[in-house]
Amino acid sequence: MKHFLIAFVLFCTWLYFGVRYYECSVKNLCEVPTTPVVDTIKVIKEIPAKKPLTFLPFSITKNTAKVSLIDSVSNPLQSFFEYLNSHQQEELVVTSFFSKSENSAIALERNDSIQKRLSDFGINTDRVVFQTKQNDFTFDENNQYAKGFAYEYQKMSEERMNAIDKSIASKILYAGFGSKTFQPDNTLNAYAIELKNYLEKHPTKKVEIIGHTDSNGDAEANMWFGKERAKSVMQYFVSQGIDENKLTISSKGETTPIAPNTTLEGQRLNRRIEINITQN
Repeated sequence: MKHFLIAFVLFCTWLYFGVRYYECSVKNLCEVPTTPVVDTIKVIKEIPAKKPLTFLPFSITKNTAKVSLIDSVSNPLQSFFEYLNSHQQEELVVTSFFSKSENSAIALERNDSIQKRLSDFGINTDRVVFQTKQNDFTFDENNQYAKGFAYEYQKMSEERMNAIDKSIASKILYAGFGSKTFQPDNTLNAYAIELKNYLEKHPTKKVEIIGHTDSNGDAEANMWFGKERAKSVMQYFVSQGIDENKLTISSKGETTPIAPNTTLEGQRLNRRIEINITQN
């Protein structure tokens, strides 16, 4: 009986494994279903990095419109002058900051001060946009703050570019016309670049250059001086790549003053070059 039970158990064991082998190896009925791996990595939307502020090289003084050039030795405004000249479709945007302890009107006055500084350097402020913004900052022990003006460049809208074109088409220039020798300044240099760009966009246009003088000296001599100054400007434009055939010169001498000749400032304003764009 004992031997029978042992044999029976062995037979059952053999039968079980035999059936399992047949089902799994022959019929392939024992495949364990695989659980699909789900990617649990979350896709994080990329947030564009905030563009750091860049600042004009001017410090401001608390509660005043005074602005001071931080580094006048290295001529820091030259880079702005050159950038705008080489990027004719862009403009400079200046943001004047004012602290919580100041009135917003002071920021507007500081913008006026910056506008004059840029203009005096020869930068065409028609291509500068001024705005104001309250900012959280603290003046130093001397009531100074070195980051009072942020700036950036942006492409001009079509409307803005049309407005710039209108200002180019009618221009008054002052470039040391009171001196015996003609010295082109930054203002004339920048205008020559803008004028060349304008004429490339409007190939049928012509340029009239008119010389004006103050009332000092003989009227006939002033007529001659006016024409010589207009001629100097024309020659400078040609040297900057403007077609000479598009340029004409004339003089009105002292006959059309825009300010009284009784003051030095009035005389300075009358010594000018007038630029008019005409249709061919």
